[in-house]
Parts: sequence; C-alpha cells; structure tokens
Amino acid sequence: MRYFLLLVVLLIISFLAINFYIVNFSENKIYSVNDLSKTKIWIVLWASVKSNWEPSVILADRLKTSVEAYKLWKISKIIVSGDNRKLNYNEPDNMKNYLVKLWVKKEDIYPDYAWFDTYDSMYRAKEIFSVKKIVIFTQKYHLYRAIYIWEKLWIQSVWVSADKQKYLWIITFKTREIFARIKAFLEIEIFKTNPKFLGDKIEIK
Repeated sequence: MRYFLLLVVLLIISFLAINFYIVNFSENKIYSVNDLSKTKIWIVLWASVKSNWEPSVILADRLKTSVEAYKLWKISKIIVSGDNRKLNYNEPDNMKNYLVKLWVKKEDIYPDYAWFDTYDSMYRAKEIFSVKKIVIFTQKYHLYRAIYIWEKLWIQSVWVSADKQKYLWIITFKTREIFARIKAFLEIEIFKTNPKFLGDKIEIK
C-alpha cells in the first residue's frame, strides 16, 4: 500500500509538471485577430458537429474568428482539419460549407479528412500540405497544446484565441485537456509518433 500511494503521488506530480510545462511554454504566444500580420495559410482545428450538420458552438466560434481574419485580408488560405472516419460523419466538409456561407471562397478552403487528434492534424499540415508558416484558430484552453505541438514540429506559427463566449461544458473540456497534454508530451518527447495516415502531398495554390 505504501508503494502504491507513492506511485500515485509520483503520477500526480508528473501530470502537474507536464501540464505546467506545456501551458507556460505557450502562455505569451496568443494573439488577437487585429495583432496578425498578413499570413498565407490558417488552420481551424476540429470540434464536433451537431446531428443537423451545423457546427457545435465551439467549432462555430473557431470558424467565425478565422473569417474575421479572412475579411481583413490577414489570411488567404485555410485548412479545415476534422474527422471523416465514418461514411455518415464528415466534419471537414461541414466546416467548409459553413465557411462558404460566411463568404469564404471555395478555392481558398482545403479540407484535411484524416484527422485523428491535434498532433495528427499538425503533423499532416507540415508533411502533406508543406506548411511552413500558419495561423491557428481555436479556444485558449486548447491553444496551449496546439502551440506546444507546432513549436516542437518546427513550424513558424501564430495563434489566435477563438473564445467568444462562456461555454457550457468548459470544465469538462479543460479536464480532458489535462490528459490530452500528457498524450501530446508522450507522442513528441518519448515515442516520436507518426500520424496514422500520411499520403500524397497536396499543393496549396
């Protein structure tokens, strides 16, 4: 029992230390839309869509924030990264359709259908889309991990928070993020993981 308790204490300390490291790694690197200089490419990271195929509140705020930058000519191309593992569930195309409704040109949108987690999305943006500089739009609780991954993949990045309101299940999301940061740390620092799918390169014209 003594050794078990010691192990539990060490695990808790490790969890806290890794989360502290990732959050502080990224703390001073979050911008607003108005702070952006002109950047060619931006990426909106996955969040769920509803049963009526409309984006969830969190995803809608990510998309709306990116459109603000698009209309100010801060960005010109977009990668929408999401889940398409099931025939009846397609996040990238729904994200694309939502952006088109907000007057983003179809030819400026590049769906990435092989999303499995944030790390895969980042890795594929670098290897498949040959991204060297990018703007990330997502909520602040998620940005810390996204920034950490980008920096470790040696991609020049700018990060914009998409927090437009208070979210109903934010405590759940933040709790999940504690474990997601541990996963990202292990993928990058320990296991040097490759994404589940790569494939042919896609040129962003």
